Amino acid sequence: MSTLASCYLTGQTLTCLLQYSAADDDPLPAVEQLQISGEPLPGRELQASGYSINGTTSCNFEWVRHMEDGSVSYIEGTPPYGLTPLFFNNFIHFDWRICETGAKQPTYLVTADDVDTYLAIEVQPMDNRKRKGELVKVFANENRKIVCDPDMHDHIRKALQTGYAEHRLSLWTGYLDIWEPVTLVIKKDGINIKGGGTPVNEKFSPTASVFIPYGNPVEFSIIGLGSAERKLRVEQESATAIGSRDIIVLTLRYFIKRVMISKTVDRCSLLIYAAKLEKEAVEKKKAKKKGLFF
Repeated sequence: MSTLASCYLTGQTLTCLLQYSAADDDPLPAVEQLQISGEPLPGRELQASGYSINGTTSCNFEWVRHMEDGSVSYIEGTPPYGLTPLFFNNFIHFDWRICETGAKQPTYLVTADDVDTYLAIEVQPMDNRKRKGELVKVFANENRKIVCDPDMHDHIRKALQTGYAEHRLSLWTGYLDIWEPVTLVIKKDGINIKGGGTPVNEKFSPTASVFIPYGNPVEFSIIGLGSAERKLRVEQESATAIGSRDIIVLTLRYFIKRVMISKTVDRCSLLIYAAKLEKEAVEKKKAKKKGLFF
């Protein structure tokens, strides 16, 4: 930091003002010992922590999914959970002012969307002069893929083996915050929703997908089956609520994927069979023409 003096004379009084400016060798803001704690499993929350140095007053956080093919997906959204100044000052050592309303935060709820990806957080430190320090990144799960815990894996495996799964959930009625109890039945080729105002019986289609709202541990939506979006949730009072939403989502996605693969195989088989019939017809036609010379 360099100092400049600006002086002026008023009568017989000399007044000097000191001005400070950043020197070329003034260190940029930085974050040290960045790490992620918590169980890297669907339904669990992760917490990034580190030490802010060199006058760091704020940080930008970005949670990122790295795919096996090398592509990267930045996770959008604002968590609903508030973090207090006490938490930051005593544990994470980042200035609490980084957590303005709507800012990305150093906590993250792992979901079914993260399974089979490499999950990381990127932290960009800044100081009160808006200078940006070096971007720091660290991966969860010791640089390994995010996977399901053994219990989740067993639930999904049993559903796929039997071709059937049943879950007691709540279905959004479409009005205010009114939900009604229903039973979601997942089958090999589609779903049934029983107990609501209008029973649902839909087959899986190529446009079917399952959506998870950011930061919400219990809700999900089934899209592309019929004309309506089916918004469901696991009741938080349930003792098995942690991770159960993600079990249902992964089960649905695996069933949809299997149906799509089966349809693709069926189409390929049909094309191969059609090509075989066409080839046989051509060969018969050639043989018939050849027989006319005898």
